[in-house]
Amino acid sequence: MSSLATTSNASIICLRRGLATTCRLAAIIGGLIVAALSLMTVASILGRWISSLPFIRDVAALSWVGPVTGDYEMVEMGTAIAVFLFLPYCHLRGGHVTVDLLVMRAPLGVQRFLAVLSEALFLLVSCLMTWRLYHGLLDKHRYMETSMLLGIPLWWGYVAGIVGFALLSLVCLYRLLSSFSSNTAPSAQGDAS
Repeated sequence: MSSLATTSNASIICLRRGLATTCRLAAIIGGLIVAALSLMTVASILGRWISSLPFIRDVAALSWVGPVTGDYEMVEMGTAIAVFLFLPYCHLRGGHVTVDLLVMRAPLGVQRFLAVLSEALFLLVSCLMTWRLYHGLLDKHRYMETSMLLGIPLWWGYVAGIVGFALLSLVCLYRLLSSFSSNTAPSAQGDAS
């Protein structure tokens, strides 16, 4: 029996490490996207300001100086992609905001039941969002919808959303299963890498 428990514990540790690595990588990619969007926004604002200066506006050789075309479209899509990629890491680490005003004085059994219930509901919602994003991707791809200025296919953003929410669903499943198998709260388990 102890070898079975050791194998189960080793597989849970391996699963946690794999999820932590994948979620960390997704969050880093999301952070790089936000950093690139920030630099692009600064370049667009500077270009807009420089092109409005009278001595620059009159020089034909500098007619290319101006705002970045489609900067709003890129910020919209890039921010959505980054948020989708941040969610799994945030939930794995127990970083979501909770309101514990009424629950913190409740008995430990009630706290554990509510923690399991919230993990189960979050799993249900993340699976539902993954499913609906998939159908949204099919619609956007079928009708070949694109952004107005740059012509970026809108389904590209849905791919990142599906990846983010599928990973979030795995994290929710892990946290739900681990809340049954140990005495610690699920938010504390996500902190161990």
